[in-house]
Amino acid sequence: MPLFEYECRKCGHLFEVLVIGSRKPVCPKCKSDELEKKISTVGFAGVGGWSGKSGGGCAPSGGG
Repeated sequence: MPLFEYECRKCGHLFEVLVIGSRKPVCPKCKSDELEKKISTVGFAGVGGWSGKSGGGCAPSGGG
């Protein structure tokens, strides 16, 4: 299931939500549906729970 980050245009609250099907999310703080989708880190939810991964950087080199 895709994990999206939203910012509420009404109150400015930032939150993440798992979007299932075509349901439109609402702000958990003020219940507004005036939301802006933000660029978010990669996240996947499955049977075992949620797994998130932030991007950036190179893998450390081994050896020495």
